[in-house]
Amino acid sequence: VMGVPTHAMDILADMKSRGMTTLGRVNIFYMAGSIMPPQTAKSFLDMGIKPQNIYGMTENGSHQYTLPDDEVEVITGTCGRACHGYETRLFDQENPDLDAKPGELGEIGTRGGLLMLGYFNNQSATENSFNAGGWFLSGDLARFDAKGNLQIVGRKKDLIIRGGHNIYPAHIENLTVKHPAVLKAAAFPIADERLGERVCLGVILREGTQVDAVQMLDHLGEHGLSKYDMPEYFICMNAFPLTPSGKILKRELVEMAKAGKI
Repeated sequence: VMGVPTHAMDILADMKSRGMTTLGRVNIFYMAGSIMPPQTAKSFLDMGIKPQNIYGMTENGSHQYTLPDDEVEVITGTCGRACHGYETRLFDQENPDLDAKPGELGEIGTRGGLLMLGYFNNQSATENSFNAGGWFLSGDLARFDAKGNLQIVGRKKDLIIRGGHNIYPAHIENLTVKHPAVLKAAAFPIADERLGERVCLGVILREGTQVDAVQMLDHLGEHGLSKYDMPEYFICMNAFPLTPSGKILKRELVEMAKAGKI
């Protein structure tokens, strides 16, 4: 089966509502398009289905992925290694011509046989998407684990900066979906005159469940979220705005909040 993590979460929820424990003869679930929550990956592994965590985009293809025979920790927590004929490196967030220091977060840069030549009729966008060494800059932040597997942290532009402190939405979301009542989660910024941005955590709950803000803060704390990263706002929603491929449109959530619709 091929899909995005949203598809995977929806399938798992539907299976639970039907009392299903197996998904036909499926043995591999290829997931791309956004970060796969570790809990989602583990749910499939528990059913004997190997999730394959894919990283890439239209500009450079599906160049980075886990393999079905990788260790559980690799499958649930990383996007594996680059394919043959392709290279992945991490660059300094402030100066993309410099490599990120070992162990530090960096912006993912790639090059190889799958890479585009440039954006059609848009020389400015092309020049702004490559560093001086010819590496394509993805706008995604990541680190390598000790074995060289890529761990995606989130989008560089998704970064929430509250009073000078960097907060990574994907980290909050991954801890949130560990709550048994939570089906999907999205952390996004709320403009703040003093701090620049504050954090709002939106969730879609499983049918017949309830969670309030204090319970969610307790849950996040129990799972290791720093008090400096805790969200100030919490909202339960019936649905998130999505792209046609199933990605959550956080910019629409931001606009909905600005307009007072949520």
